[in-house]
Amino acid sequence: ILGTDKRGGLAVYNLAGKEKQYLPVGRINNVDIRSKIKWEGKVVDLAVASQRDHNSLIFFAIDRASGAVATIGEADTNLQNIYGLCMYQHDQQTYAFVNDTDGTYVQYHLATDKQAVTAKFVRSFKLASQPEGCVADDATGQLFVGEENLGIWALSAAPDAAVNLQKVASVGEALVADVEGLALYHGKAADYLVASSQGDNSYVVFDATAPYQLRGKFRVVLNPQADIDGSAETDGLAVNSTNLGGAWSSGIMVVQDGRNRLPEANQNFKYIPWQTVAETLQLAQ
Repeated sequence: ILGTDKRGGLAVYNLAGKEKQYLPVGRINNVDIRSKIKWEGKVVDLAVASQRDHNSLIFFAIDRASGAVATIGEADTNLQNIYGLCMYQHDQQTYAFVNDTDGTYVQYHLATDKQAVTAKFVRSFKLASQPEGCVADDATGQLFVGEENLGIWALSAAPDAAVNLQKVASVGEALVADVEGLALYHGKAADYLVASSQGDNSYVVFDATAPYQLRGKFRVVLNPQADIDGSAETDGLAVNSTNLGGAWSSGIMVVQDGRNRLPEANQNFKYIPWQTVAETLQLAQ
């Protein structure tokens, strides 16, 4: 599990919640991962984060055997106040979408060349107000973007596609501003889009394909048996459908908890078995 510390760096956790690494690389905001990238003669997983100190993209290589994470470079952007980020992979090509607090989105094509990761500008578009969270569906080519005070939009993630925003959901329905993290769950029977509804400390689940039917919403609450509090004021979240064994056999959901109460402590992350979400909302898997 990769988690950003907005004030100082990137934390790496295992499935038991133990911190395995901490990379003090500055104020990074969002992080995303794509697999099987060639780097220095071997295949690694590539993580990319938005670096707010430098308005840049910062790159990390993840060793596929050990899970060790290493910083491997940065690339400048033309943004003035870099913020949210997500990645997209199609036809063996890898891209990063990164946004600015003024609503601007920029899409970069990422490549490794001569032991460096490069980011080439390929497309830009702009929302009417501040975004942050986004997620791309590699299977369908859809990009979902959250506009914090307005809602969620969908458009093509293809670098040469026209920018045609389609409304997924509006604030004031199931969503309560701010719209924050977005993630995708790819199940055997259905695919779902999960959003952080920060204003009422909840999470909203939609079908990941049009017409993006609302499937329900839920909160993460206190687990008194384990002395773990719930989550509130969530910015980022992630979902993975991979069978990770044990409680995570149907996948995992990880959410940032902006108000840690048990004990009273720094913000942290909460792990939720996807099976619990599916049973609560009666979701097909």
